[in-house]
Amino acid sequence: MEQTEKAERLQGENKALRQENKRLGAALARVQSQMDTMTATMKSRIAASVEEAVKKAVAPLKETIAKQAVEIERLKGVISRNSGNSSKPPSSNGFTKVPNNREPSVRKTGGQPGHKGHTLRIPRNLEELVATGKVRHEVEEADRPAGAYVSDWEVDWLCIPVYRERRRAPGEPPRVRIGRELKAHCVYLQNQGIMSLERIAEYISEATGGLIKLSEGTIDSFTHQAAANVDVQAYTEDLLNGQVMHTDETPVRTTQRLDDGAAAPDTCEHTTFNAYVRVYSNATTTLLTASPHKNDVGIMRDGILNRFLGILSHDHDAKLYKYALWHATCGEHLCRELKGMEELGKVAWAGVLRRYFPGMNKRKNKDVAAGIPACEPSDLACYENTYDQLMNQGAELLTYMNEKELGYDDLRKMVARLKNYKDSYLRFIRDYTAPFTNNQAERDLRHVKIKQKLSGCYRSWRGLLDYCKIRSLTGTSKKRGLGILHAIRSCFPAPG
Repeated sequence: MEQTEKAERLQGENKALRQENKRLGAALARVQSQMDTMTATMKSRIAASVEEAVKKAVAPLKETIAKQAVEIERLKGVISRNSGNSSKPPSSNGFTKVPNNREPSVRKTGGQPGHKGHTLRIPRNLEELVATGKVRHEVEEADRPAGAYVSDWEVDWLCIPVYRERRRAPGEPPRVRIGRELKAHCVYLQNQGIMSLERIAEYISEATGGLIKLSEGTIDSFTHQAAANVDVQAYTEDLLNGQVMHTDETPVRTTQRLDDGAAAPDTCEHTTFNAYVRVYSNATTTLLTASPHKNDVGIMRDGILNRFLGILSHDHDAKLYKYALWHATCGEHLCRELKGMEELGKVAWAGVLRRYFPGMNKRKNKDVAAGIPACEPSDLACYENTYDQLMNQGAELLTYMNEKELGYDDLRKMVARLKNYKDSYLRFIRDYTAPFTNNQAERDLRHVKIKQKLSGCYRSWRGLLDYCKIRSLTGTSKKRGLGILHAIRSCFPAPG
């Protein structure tokens, strides 16, 4: 009985223990579940807090990196700017190769149909030229049978000194001087051929077999004599009486500089002064001037633009808009700047506008070739409406861009400029006498940079002024179809 009661008691305790164990197991499962939940919650909170902390720590770095990326792109754009995608002059390109901006053509290279062509011919008035002493005719007989013959010609050039004796009544002592033909050639070589005085003297000596030897000072005096007789006032009047005038300027270096009111030019030591050569030109006349000032002081000193009452073509030089009655701002320079905005600033709007201007110019050239004096009013209104739409698109694009974004500042300036100077940029299509580009002035001014690249600088202020006068003479003579040597020769007094 005792064992039975003990067994029953043990069974009851065992049952109670099993129930307690079951209850504790359920409680443990609940605790484990809560711990898992708490662990997951803690992990998510820790991850969120770490992520938030990382975001806060990285945000300034990301902003800095973004700013640096924009600045890098901007600096890359600045470094990549050249005369083909900005308003920089070709002289600033250095040794970098600049891609050609010209659009590809379907025409073959070489002479086009209708080209006059050039070939070596014997002048028809050969006998007359021989009689006047301008040429020499030499005949060489080859072994041939008597009767008919065929002439083979050889054209050559002989540099033979001419000693011209002039006999007069006794009085003044006899003198030996240089003829104006030799003077004209020396001036041509110095200012057109860009040869140094030393090389010119060497060439003259070699060409004449050592019979004529000139000093460098003598050769330089020839240019000064010729420049003194250049009729600059006549060129000024031709420019003022024309409908269109082109102008541009370029800096040069000189060891002397003459300021307004100074009795003598200032001479620098171990350095050079800045001077500015400005060109005024049209289809028939070229005039170069030199000034120590680039601003309005230099322009007023020249005394040309303040008296001009026609169309002035230039490269959007802000100081020039106060002169003349109308302005034709260079469209080619605008297209170069738009190319830089499109390629370097990543502004697609600039590419659309860049293709729009040459399209108008192509239409104008087609009308001019056909003899049409002006653009049709309906077409002109369409061009102007498209221009306004493009300006509005550019202004709207600015509202979607960040002020720190690449290309924003260039776009803002371009839109403002094209709106403020609409009349000047559309002058070429409104008035067919107005040019689309200012390339006329650039061509007339290019020789100045070539000479400086070879010479380094001008050693005297007088030499710079003489160069400007001689280049005005030669440029004008070439435009008018006159011989350059003949024009230089006419600057020296006739012998007598």
